[in-house]
Amino acid sequence: MKKQRMSRLGILRVTLVGFLSIVLVRIGYVQASDHFLAGIEQNQWSSEEKIAPIRGTIYDANGDQLAFSMPAYDLDLYLPGIQQVGSVKIQQLSSELGQIVGAPTSVIEQALTRKDVVWLRLYPYFVHVSLAKKEQVVHVFHQMNIGNDINPYKTYERVYPDGDFASQVVGFVDQTGNGAGGIEREYNQYLAGQSGSVQFMQDDLGQPLPFDSVLTKPVQNGDRVYLTIDAAIQNYAQEALATIQKRFTPAHAAIIVADPNTGAILAMATLPTFDPNQYYAYPASTLDTNWAISDPFEPGSTFKIVTLTGALATHAINLNQTYMSGVDYVNGVPIRDWNLWGWGRITYRMAMIYSSNTGFIHIGQAEGVQTLYHYIHLYGMDQPTGIDLPGESNSILFDPNHLNPVDFATMTFGQGLAVTPIQQVAEVGAVANGGDLLTPYLVQKIVAPDGQVVYFRKPHIVRRVASSAIMNEITNVMIQDVNQDPGLMAYVPGYNVAGKTGTAQIPSPNGGYVPHKYNLSFIGFVPAHHPVLEIYVTVNEPLHAIQFGNDVASPAAQFVLEKSLRYLNIPPHGVAASSMQNQYQKTTYTVIPNLIGDSYGAATSALQTTGIREQWISAPGVVAYQWPQSGTDVPLSSRVILDAQGPQSTANGRVTVPDLHGLSMVDAVSICSELGLSLIPSGDGYAFSQSVPAGQSVPLGSEMNVTFVAYH
Repeated sequence: MKKQRMSRLGILRVTLVGFLSIVLVRIGYVQASDHFLAGIEQNQWSSEEKIAPIRGTIYDANGDQLAFSMPAYDLDLYLPGIQQVGSVKIQQLSSELGQIVGAPTSVIEQALTRKDVVWLRLYPYFVHVSLAKKEQVVHVFHQMNIGNDINPYKTYERVYPDGDFASQVVGFVDQTGNGAGGIEREYNQYLAGQSGSVQFMQDDLGQPLPFDSVLTKPVQNGDRVYLTIDAAIQNYAQEALATIQKRFTPAHAAIIVADPNTGAILAMATLPTFDPNQYYAYPASTLDTNWAISDPFEPGSTFKIVTLTGALATHAINLNQTYMSGVDYVNGVPIRDWNLWGWGRITYRMAMIYSSNTGFIHIGQAEGVQTLYHYIHLYGMDQPTGIDLPGESNSILFDPNHLNPVDFATMTFGQGLAVTPIQQVAEVGAVANGGDLLTPYLVQKIVAPDGQVVYFRKPHIVRRVASSAIMNEITNVMIQDVNQDPGLMAYVPGYNVAGKTGTAQIPSPNGGYVPHKYNLSFIGFVPAHHPVLEIYVTVNEPLHAIQFGNDVASPAAQFVLEKSLRYLNIPPHGVAASSMQNQYQKTTYTVIPNLIGDSYGAATSALQTTGIREQWISAPGVVAYQWPQSGTDVPLSSRVILDAQGPQSTANGRVTVPDLHGLSMVDAVSICSELGLSLIPSGDGYAFSQSVPAGQSVPLGSEMNVTFVAYH
């Protein structure tokens, strides 16, 4: 009996142990499941929303905006939901959307019926649309009971207020929001800023749960980039190119204006050009090619400056030596002057003035291959200049160790090698400033949103090329080149212009040269012995009966130089500087204070201490809105726009019209965008009249015609 009882107890123990094991396993499973489900719940209910930064503004040398960002919306369409409404409604929807966004109905309809995608953002029609257009599109979707099939995202639209002004310099921003050309690309890391984020718990409808903690990563807006481009000089260059385009219809052309004492680029204009607001309408060849820096070509006679420098610096020749012009035989190959018969026996000085090819063959032979290549290097023409733009190319040179006499002879007068325009600007800049090769540049400073200068550019001397005495000797010959050549048209009355033209044949892909096609150019600086401006003009394949640089390129150089000298108040020779206005002063900047929440009196007092003027677009009161934002660098005597009402809420669908009188087009467009009004401008300059009176309440998205007048 005892053994039987013990056996039963053993069975009971085993049973209890087994039961307890099952219970413990179940408890562990439930705990693990709860932990797993809690993780799923956390993932499903927690959400993170990114806050897009405002891309930094690009300014010219005078503080005017060349590129800025304004509020906009991207519209995402859920195609499966839209396609359920049927073909008739899709046709109606396509027609109404096309009228709003300016797209053909067929394009919209084709996009809405696609089967290969779920979400669609129709480019460019539903990308970066204004607040007014977004509201119109959303209204159409709600009217057709498909409001859940459109998802607007708030973003920013990149605006280039002056269209194609310096477009190859400024560049453009692609549909992803990244810089895709010019300064926009080169300095994208500064301009782009850094996104912020908001993390929160949400309900099953995606709404943030009340009283729950919110974790934020602050957004960092982009830095402001200030260029060396002078708007007036850039305008002169573009005006000159427009004349070239009209008269000669070249394949392409470029004008560069620089300060030879610093390397700062004051103007850079190219043909063909483009409007960065609609970059997608242009071929890739136009967007990707800045002819001022990216296309090496045979320079022709402008390269003779390099050959002459090496010969003079090594005392291989002196300018008063003579030679017989007309024709020279190199290894039995005849090489002739451009006028075929020459000018008889002349000096090497006259060889430069008359642009004699045979004269420079003699000069090159006197200095030798190694010396010429040494000065090609000293002038930086064997490597990119390092200008702060994307896409710069390098020169194309013969290997000096495998150079035959004929190729060397043609090199001496600028044929058989290829260099870029910007390399030639750096080259002649060294002559102008007395011997220093400088790195050309376009950005003078970068300023963070808080006003801190994060980058400041100083002139960079690459190396010394030759003594000031040698450069002065070359300058004097270049002055004679402009003054004594009866065909040269770059002469500016009252000023010594040092210059040189170039007429270069265009190589054929099959060898030799293309008949009757040339690259024509002029390069020079003024005033010759105290230069403030250097200019380079290049015109490729002009349609013109006479193919010489002094007929095609020099007039454009003369136009830009004459206009720019007057603009800069540079006195002619023999005219005292005191009899003219002082030379243009460097712009002094100040920082706009934060005025939000200030009373009328406090805001006025704060602005008086900074030298900034105020303008109210509503009745004065407590400041609810200001433009530009606090922390912005602006020139002294600039104006800040103040509003006591602030951007109107879209809840009631109405907005109060501001008083735009006296505002620039950039300021007027920016303010109307913030308020949800559609501004239709006409004219140029400052707001003179508006079709809707200030203070009137109008529906959100209303259009308003504003006339702008240039004040003199």
